[in-house]
Amino acid sequence: MNSAEPALLTTGNPAKRIILFTLPIFAGDFLHTFYSMADAFIVGRWLGINGLAAVGAGASLVQFMFSFVIGLTGGFVVITTQRVGEGNAEGIRRSAAAGIMLSAILTAVLMAALLPLIPRILAAMRTPAEIIGNSINYVTIITAGLAVFIYSNLLSGFIQAGGNSFTPFLFMILANICNIILDILFIVVFSWGIRGAAAATIISESLVCLLCAIYLTRHFRGFLPHKQDWRPGWSEAGVHLSLGIAMALQRSIVEVGNLLVQAAMNSLGALTIAAVSAAQRIRGLNMLPFFSLSRALTTYTAQNYGAKKMDRIYKGIFQTGAITVGLGVFMAILNRLAGNFMVSLFLGSNSDAVALAAQYITFTGYTVYILGIMLTFRSALQGLGMKTAPILCGVMETVMSILAAFILIPRLGFIGVCLVNPLSWLASGIPLYIAFGLLNKKRLIEN
Repeated sequence: MNSAEPALLTTGNPAKRIILFTLPIFAGDFLHTFYSMADAFIVGRWLGINGLAAVGAGASLVQFMFSFVIGLTGGFVVITTQRVGEGNAEGIRRSAAAGIMLSAILTAVLMAALLPLIPRILAAMRTPAEIIGNSINYVTIITAGLAVFIYSNLLSGFIQAGGNSFTPFLFMILANICNIILDILFIVVFSWGIRGAAAATIISESLVCLLCAIYLTRHFRGFLPHKQDWRPGWSEAGVHLSLGIAMALQRSIVEVGNLLVQAAMNSLGALTIAAVSAAQRIRGLNMLPFFSLSRALTTYTAQNYGAKKMDRIYKGIFQTGAITVGLGVFMAILNRLAGNFMVSLFLGSNSDAVALAAQYITFTGYTVYILGIMLTFRSALQGLGMKTAPILCGVMETVMSILAAFILIPRLGFIGVCLVNPLSWLASGIPLYIAFGLLNKKRLIEN
């Protein structure tokens, strides 16, 4: 690299290196979650229960798009990270070029496909009449800015591929501060309503994208493609598309199930939608350390796979799994002691909504360790470049969501809504554990 050498995770104590690499990622993710909570607070307090419900009803569709984007760029970055572990300078540049070009093409396709369908999708999801107009506005504005989200994920992924998770964290701080300020300005001062919340999100994400581009240009010049690297060829494009689409499908398949769950939940009314929307902010706080750890483990696994250190990969996986169990116990205690207080921040004095939201996060707190274990194995397999098991993981989670949408929620009502996540996490781990067992058996035979 011309300005900054990649930081490798191929030496030292695995748990220590993974935790240290996770901390900036976690801090950045925490700030993003804090923004999400602040956004819900501002929307709930200034636009009321229906305003919060409108964002909540549209959030599942937005999350579908974001999950596809995160999976797609994550797949591209895994290839780049493996080449960092190999020390393949030309391969790093060609990978970056392929990721940038493919992202541009797929962004255009996604926007063209989704923008005309947003009103129909939200109507098909049985979004209540009193909130559907605001939901359409929110999702349409976010979709129009999809390019910003895909490139902020891709460029920050390149920086993390080089072993630097701290710089994207700093950029996230600035973006979240900007987002909260713009939320207050657009919603409270200018009275732009739901449109203001969506516009604030796009502008702040644009800031992340710009800062990442500047940082790569100045400090990680080894990731910048040369003229000849912009002609990667079908083979290079195919490698990136194969893993990128596989990870995107794995994540978006899950979100299809979530869309069905949202549609079933919409039939329970705006009060329930608002309660779950508030509770999901707390659920996001619960899940946050597990997703941060899994992202760090993917980078760790990919670098060590490139360096051909399989024994070190296995040690990191099992140490990460032990950490997730301890975190799960902590989250259960936190939800039990502070759940009612946290959800009341968004829902005010509406006791019915607070009771529903508190019940939802109680279920989450007692079962979130299942998610942590599942993510540990999924991220490790993705770091190894494996595609089938993670996709089957998404299929299993979607199957459980479909069962919840058509059986659990219609029969059990809100209890069915609370059971969706724990059952999905449990089912989605099955193909991962089988794949890992087969991989470990092959390793033992070869040794």
